Amino acid sequence: MKLLSAIKYLSLLFLFTSMSCEKIIIEKTFSIGQESTFRIHQMYTSTDGQNTLQINEISDSRCPEGVECVWAGEVIIKGEWTSNKNKNPFELHSVMKALEIQPDAFTIQIIDAKPYPTIGNVSKPEDLVITLLIQNN
Repeated sequence: MKLLSAIKYLSLLFLFTSMSCEKIIIEKTFSIGQESTFRIHQMYTSTDGQNTLQINEISDSRCPEGVECVWAGEVIIKGEWTSNKNKNPFELHSVMKALEIQPDAFTIQIIDAKPYPTIGNVSKPEDLVITLLIQNN
C-alpha cells in the first residue's frame, strides 16, 4: 500500500516537474542607434520590426593575452541584413574598415567581442558575444 502511494506521489511530482520545463522563447531584438549584443546563427529583429540581422560567420584573429604578436589581429563578422524584405550581405572588420561591406542606408560597427582570446584557450565562434552599434546613415 505504501509503495502504491509512493508511486502516485512520484508520478504527480514528475508531471509537475515536466510541466515546468516548457521552453521559454526569448525574443531577440536590437534598437537602431544603441549598442546591442549578438551571437552567431541567431536571428535578431529591430524593435520597430523593419530590419533583421543574422551573423553567419565570425573570424577572431586577435592576439591572445599573454602572447607577443607582430599584429594585434582583428574580428571579422559576415552576415545578412534584411531591410524592407531586401536581403543584403555584410562584412564587418574591427580594424580593416576599408574592407567592410555595409548594408544600404545603415552603418554597423563592431564595438566589442567577448571573451578576449587567452593563451591555451581555444574559443569557438559560438562562444563569442558580439556588441554592435547599428545606425541609420
